[in-house]
Amino acid sequence: MKIILTFDIERDIPNNLNTFFGVKVGLLKILKLLDNFNVNATFFCTGHVAKYLPDYIRLVERKGHEIACHGLSHERLNHLGFKKCQAIISQNKKIIENTCQNSEIFGFRSPYLNPPKYLFKVLNNLGFKYDSSIKSQKNVKFYQKYNDGIQEYPPSNYNISLRICINYSFLLKLMFKKEVIILCFHPIEWINMKEVLRNQMSGFNLFLNLSYRPDRWLNTGDKFNTKIHNFIKDSLSKKAEFLTLKQLYFQDSR
Repeated sequence: MKIILTFDIERDIPNNLNTFFGVKVGLLKILKLLDNFNVNATFFCTGHVAKYLPDYIRLVERKGHEIACHGLSHERLNHLGFKKCQAIISQNKKIIENTCQNSEIFGFRSPYLNPPKYLFKVLNNLGFKYDSSIKSQKNVKFYQKYNDGIQEYPPSNYNISLRICINYSFLLKLMFKKEVIILCFHPIEWINMKEVLRNQMSGFNLFLNLSYRPDRWLNTGDKFNTKIHNFIKDSLSKKAEFLTLKQLYFQDSR
C-alpha cells in the first residue's frame, strides 16, 4: 500500500478566520511528527502564505518535503474566467518558486477542492505535471476530455474520518484495502481550534462555527496529533510505503 500525506497551507479558515495559527504553530508540530518517522509529505501552499511567512515554507523545503501550489489567496477558482484563473495560478507558482528556489513545482490543488472545468488546460499551459483537486474518480474524465496531459490524483475524505472516527480499527481496515490513498490535512487540525474560535470570534459567528461546523474544531490539537502518530506507526508496521505526490508521479511515469 502507498500512502501520500498532503497538507494544505493557508489561512486558518479562509474568508472566515484570517489568522495563521495553523502555519505558525500547527505546521511545526506536523514537521516534528514527520521527522519522528522519517516520512516525507506534500505541502500545497497558497502564494499568500509563501509571501508573508516565507521562512515557514522554506523550512518545509529544507526538511525534504514537496512544495506544491494551492492558489494565490485561496480563491474559488471555479468562479473565475479562464484568463483570471490562469493569472492567479501563474502568480502562485512564481511566488512559490521564488520562495523555494531548490524545488521544482510539479503539483497543484484547487482551493475548496472545487476546480474550474478548464483547470487542466491552465495547468498544462503553466508547466504543471499533476493535480490533486477532484474528489471523485468518476469526475476525472470530465476534466481530462481535452487531453491536456495532467495526471490527476484524487484526494480521499479519510482525514475528517480519522479525526472524528470512533472505530479506528475498522477505518484502518477500509483504508488498507486500497492500493494508493491520498490523505488531505490542514495545519489547524494540529491546534486547539475550539480555543482559537472562542478567542477570535464572538456573537453569531462564534455560535455558527461551534454549533454548525464541528468539523472545524472537533478533536483538533493534541488528540489529532496522537491519532496521526498512531496511524503512521500502524501503517509502517504493515509495510506501507509513504511517498510524496511527486514521487508517485515519477513512479507512474515509468
